[in-house]
Amino acid sequence: MAYNNFTGLKQIAILGLGHFGKSILDELLELNVDVLIVDKDRDVIDTYKDSPVNAVALDILTVETLRKILPDSIDVVIIDLGGKIEASVLATSYCAKLNIKSIIVKAETDTHGEILELVGATKIVFPNREAAKRVTPLLFSTSMLSYLPVSGGLAIAELSIPELFFGKTLIETELRKKYQLNLLSVRTEDTEYTICEPNYVFKAGDIGLFYGIGEALQEFSGSPLRGRHPHGNFIARMLKSLRGR
Repeated sequence: MAYNNFTGLKQIAILGLGHFGKSILDELLELNVDVLIVDKDRDVIDTYKDSPVNAVALDILTVETLRKILPDSIDVVIIDLGGKIEASVLATSYCAKLNIKSIIVKAETDTHGEILELVGATKIVFPNREAAKRVTPLLFSTSMLSYLPVSGGLAIAELSIPELFFGKTLIETELRKKYQLNLLSVRTEDTEYTICEPNYVFKAGDIGLFYGIGEALQEFSGSPLRGRHPHGNFIARMLKSLRGR
């Protein structure tokens, strides 16, 4: 019999509580959704015994076991079986056979992702790769506080307003014309984000939420553009000189 204690508008099951699965679960616990977690490790399941989730300790996933525990009305299944590529492929295939419309699966490699797509995954996530894309731009700029790639080369970045903007209005900066960027919102270190009106005057301590092509955002923040080595690839030159000794 399917697990039928779900009552919310959105019904989500997480198969496997690897790092990605746990991160998703922590976010879902803040929302008004019904969550079913499934993992073979009972100790992992027990850590959520006081949380508002339905939990099942299940060692082996098959079509029949999933049919028994997943309600017919399930909206989304998220699969994170750690580094067990074969198991995640099988679990994805089983969910597809159960006609689950949304199947989100964590992939380890490009090949793994291609196989998951073939067997029925509707969205494939590469957490390590996506995390790297978000973190790398921060390494080259002290003014960039956060970075989120969107799609098609576009990104959203949280940046400290540069000193050359201080005392100028948004219109006077000619942000779009000179830098090919849009400012979505602005805040200070002590306030929340608010809509930035055209006549807003920037001051020290302002932080902006910018939107545009990733390279434009990185250049605006002082980061080196992709493919350029501002110091002429110092490490490569150093190694070459050492080998020549």
